[in-house]
Amino acid sequence: MAGAEAAAPATMPATAPVSAPLAVLRGLAGLVLVAMVGLNVVNAVGRYTVGFVFVGADELLVYSMVWMVMVGAVVAAAERSHLALDVLTLRLKGRARAGLLVFQELVMAAACGYAAWQSLMFTLKIGRLGQTSMGLGVPMAIPHAALVAGFAGMAVVALILAVRDAAALATVPSAAGARR
Repeated sequence: MAGAEAAAPATMPATAPVSAPLAVLRGLAGLVLVAMVGLNVVNAVGRYTVGFVFVGADELLVYSMVWMVMVGAVVAAAERSHLALDVLTLRLKGRARAGLLVFQELVMAAACGYAAWQSLMFTLKIGRLGQTSMGLGVPMAIPHAALVAGFAGMAVVALILAVRDAAALATVPSAAGARR
């Protein structure tokens, strides 16, 4: 039973206030994916049947994919369903495990925060230059902003998880206490 309590921070589902925005993000990513498939089908059918090509379709598909991936990364971070090296985390119990999770989340928050900052600086530079895409004339700051939003979102999620797990750390029994 103590093992199940010690495992709680790693497997806690998103709380109700967090799960609603995650459901919205997940639904948004799904809708974008369906729209991308539809655009790809229409473009392919048009190209091979009547010779009509939607200029910029490939460009739009690539930009949509980048946004979808970054939104999905935020959801995966919040649900802890992202790829992780958890060999050590799975072997630890009690407070040591909870402490390691908090440390990992703080490192993730710092790394994603740094990536968000660097992405923001680049996106602002691209925006000041007024660079646009070749096919649709989309300001290049828009696709680059996906990185800013995704990394910033993951940093915020990691901080929220770290605070929640740090608070739970006080209630998790130590590994020595769990064996008694």
